[in-house]
Amino acid sequence: MSIWHPRPCHRGGSIDFRNGPTHYNRTDRAACGRNRGPEPIGSLQSLRESLAIRFSAGGETAVQRRYEILAQELRGLILSGELKVGDPLPAERDLVEITGLGRGSVREAIRILEIEGLLSPKKPGRKGVSVVQNASDQTVQRQLELFIGGDSVSNDHLLQARMVIEPALARIACDMRTDDDIEAMRAINARIEAIGNADRGALVQLNLDWHSQMFAASHNDLLVAIAIGLTETQHRAGVMGQYGSQEHVRLMVEAHGKILESIIARDGERAYRRTYLHLRGYADTLAKKNPREFDLTPLNPR
Repeated sequence: MSIWHPRPCHRGGSIDFRNGPTHYNRTDRAACGRNRGPEPIGSLQSLRESLAIRFSAGGETAVQRRYEILAQELRGLILSGELKVGDPLPAERDLVEITGLGRGSVREAIRILEIEGLLSPKKPGRKGVSVVQNASDQTVQRQLELFIGGDSVSNDHLLQARMVIEPALARIACDMRTDDDIEAMRAINARIEAIGNADRGALVQLNLDWHSQMFAASHNDLLVAIAIGLTETQHRAGVMGQYGSQEHVRLMVEAHGKILESIIARDGERAYRRTYLHLRGYADTLAKKNPREFDLTPLNPR
């Protein structure tokens, strides 16, 4: 990908998009006394044209601030693959000139994409940022985590979402699973049984691993990313660490085994039902310990 680096103009100036993409608000080509170099091409040309349209009305909209629009346009280039992993982002001063935004707005747009995990500062000693990932499950998970955290989604709503999505993934896994998927789930469940409740931290992680492997057996990347995002968020909230006795571990292993048997048999309805009952049992345990925090009434049979 070609990156446009404009030649410096000693008199300064920036591009003003209010009257179209080629209008300069203080300094034009003639005032500089020389050409400013090649126009941006490829991805940057698309970015420039898109921003020209978005900013043509001038000012901020009621919905989006200008730095949010810039972040959205850059995000689109990254997720579409036009800006690829390892590609450097144009220098801050170049983005200021291309968009007509202030440095503060450009920096805020970049900061948003860094938080989302799409951009990362270059190695120590080198200025600027570069693309670190395109569309991936981590992008979806990060966005989901930000939404859940920002909107203060309750634990019972997290559980309700899991009880809708995970049984559906078990059903899909019946059709899509491979022998490797089956062996991986079987191996993780055996490790859960072996460790028991001797190491609570390891038990929690193995349980997460088993569920993640079951999700992966569906081979539906979008649903897998959403499901992992929900379970990981609940884990970080400390909810999934509320495991009890060795009997609890035994019931967990037994439930996993029944779900796995259904997936091996490619019995979608049974896999769905057993996954739902497994999660419902877990939800009931949490509700007994924290009745004010977990309202599972919407999931009761009618």
